Amino acid sequence: MKNPSELLIILFSIVLFSCNSKKEFVITGNITGFPDSTKVFLRNLSTDHVFDSTLVLQNKFKFSGQLQSPPEQIWLNMRVDKKFIYTNLLIGNDKIHIQGDLKDFPWNVKVTGSKTQDDFIISQNMTKQNNIKRNILLQKFFKLSKEDQQKEHQNIWGEIRNIDKENDSLNLLYIKSHPDSYSSVITLGYLKNKLHKDTIQSIFNNYTPKIKNSKYAKIIAIYLKEKISKVGDIYHDFEAFDKNSEKIVFSKIKKNYTLLDFTAANCGPCIQSVEELKDLNKTYKDSLTIISFSCDAKKETWLNSLKRDSISWTSVWDGKGRYSETSIKYGVSGFPTFFLIDPEGKIIDKWGGYRKGALKNKLKKILTK
Repeated sequence: MKNPSELLIILFSIVLFSCNSKKEFVITGNITGFPDSTKVFLRNLSTDHVFDSTLVLQNKFKFSGQLQSPPEQIWLNMRVDKKFIYTNLLIGNDKIHIQGDLKDFPWNVKVTGSKTQDDFIISQNMTKQNNIKRNILLQKFFKLSKEDQQKEHQNIWGEIRNIDKENDSLNLLYIKSHPDSYSSVITLGYLKNKLHKDTIQSIFNNYTPKIKNSKYAKIIAIYLKEKISKVGDIYHDFEAFDKNSEKIVFSKIKKNYTLLDFTAANCGPCIQSVEELKDLNKTYKDSLTIISFSCDAKKETWLNSLKRDSISWTSVWDGKGRYSETSIKYGVSGFPTFFLIDPEGKIIDKWGGYRKGALKNKLKKILTK
């Protein structure tokens, strides 16, 4: 029989080996066209958190670390001459190599070393040409003067909508043909609000157990189980926390007419809507309750946005980000998304996005009757 000292050494060795054998990701890059000391960032798209950064030195950079819940959607990005440069990754704790020139980002940069990334690239290649056209149209639109934007709005955005429809069809083709792909179930999560539930269920049934048990499949499972809010329905009740960490029950703070605003800290249109929401909060203080639901994953990100924007109405957060059952039940697919709920609890309007004056015009028709 081994003595206690020997057993302790064996146990320590097992623990040490276990700790050292944990898989880590390594991302190396060999990229040309970037000035020395260009800063490269990694942002986790699930948490909206920049979790690492490094420098490009002599055309090379390197990251290493451990992803706690792989695979993760990661945004690798940098700025060069005030231009935002990026590429999208879907990786586990793998050894990844990125190669390309500045002009290759984001569409033609080469990424190797990850099976999940390979699957992701297949899906991206199916819509790549359409997305390049879409970006060109967007850049064209935003370079126009405000007057010319009004003139060209219908034509340019009509083309963009046609591209989006074609992309939806291509994405659906990819989803159906790749039942063992994380990229497939992630894409289905983004596309779910555009498909009939029977179609989604049929696709979901064909996924392998590995994919069905992933965090990305949770979004689909909740969506299939719940009745998704639409105009004419009674609202979904929910619990979340206010900035003082007090638990808030929506049904207990909802009164009169309620504007439920699904938002995110770094969403441009959400930030633009703040001043108009402030005006509405003052104008209709006796007949309208505004409640913002933050879909940020990190509490600090949400709280900092409240200070930045000087939010005076109730803002709540549940810490689940895009995996929040509340946002899934309400069918939220982008930010901001607004729901107008009448005093009886019926959803009387729902819309996404923000244009200056649109909120005031919508609410004026209802609250000044």
